[in-house]
Amino acid sequence: MINLKYKLVALDLDGTLLNSQGQLPEKHVEIVREAEEAGVTIVIATGRYFMQTEWIIDQLEYKGVLVSNDGAATIKTDTKELIDEFSYSIHELEPLIRYCRKHRIHFSVCTAYDYFVELLYDHQAEIHKQHEIRHTFHDDVLQLKENVMKFTISDNRKVSGWQEIECANLRRKVDNPFFKEYIHPESSKTSSLKKVMKQLNILPSEMIAIGDYYNDLDMLEYAGLGIAMGNAPEDVKRIANDVTLSNDEDGVYHALKKHF
Repeated sequence: MINLKYKLVALDLDGTLLNSQGQLPEKHVEIVREAEEAGVTIVIATGRYFMQTEWIIDQLEYKGVLVSNDGAATIKTDTKELIDEFSYSIHELEPLIRYCRKHRIHFSVCTAYDYFVELLYDHQAEIHKQHEIRHTFHDDVLQLKENVMKFTISDNRKVSGWQEIECANLRRKVDNPFFKEYIHPESSKTSSLKKVMKQLNILPSEMIAIGDYYNDLDMLEYAGLGIAMGNAPEDVKRIANDVTLSNDEDGVYHALKKHF
């Protein structure tokens, strides 16, 4: 690995660094460590919450920067310090929360490190277990002092009514009729990566981004070299500068070997 035209590599996790079984292939561990030893800055950029990444960080022995929750929280993995955030006050959500409480609609509040619920139905608890989400019950989330990274409503009983409540300062990341996620309007992987790169004095032309899905599109377009995984949808591949093998064929390993 001798080509240092590229100084930073941003790596998605699910569908990219992880295989289709949700495992971290040994070849991907090898190439990440090799790149770091060569002086390349590796940044993990994922839609996962911090708690969902901890076993990956441990397995990689990774002591770099984690852009989690699709850019809402940027964390130094060695110290667990929150170094940047796109967040908002819990009070932005007060009308929604009060309505959901009254009608017993499930909602969750994600901060940089925690995932709070006041009510949890059995099927949602099972989803949390499957996706390695460690939830914490809270008597009154409106008393939280931490900033909010994401607020989710999952109205499986289709109670309705809450959809008409406006949160003018927030953006709906997911906007399905009975499932919505509310985030800071500027929150994205690229927004956070730009801040990281500014601190490191790295230009977009010196960056590689590797991803597989629509939440990776902005960083694939922003990077000097955007690489789509072989398992990515065709319209994601069309945006990318290059396409590597799939996540079940050690695609990240082959991409970095090709370009370094």
